[in-house]
Amino acid sequence: MTSGYIPPSGEPDPDDILEALKKATREDPGLRERPPEEVSRDLVRRGYLETEPSPTLVAEMLGALEREEG
Repeated sequence: MTSGYIPPSGEPDPDDILEALKKATREDPGLRERPPEEVSRDLVRRGYLETEPSPTLVAEMLGALEREEG
């Protein structure tokens, strides 16, 4: 697991969110520049995740993705 965060029932796991973000940002690098609320909705709308994650967790995972790539 990427962080100590335990998702509420029905919310995607942080590792699943990170994997979805990796795929989504490869297809749309501009996703990183959007607000976490919008990214959260886009991950579901584009089929990367089945349920919408919290914007706070999406922001954290975007930061983790930047650190991982940097």
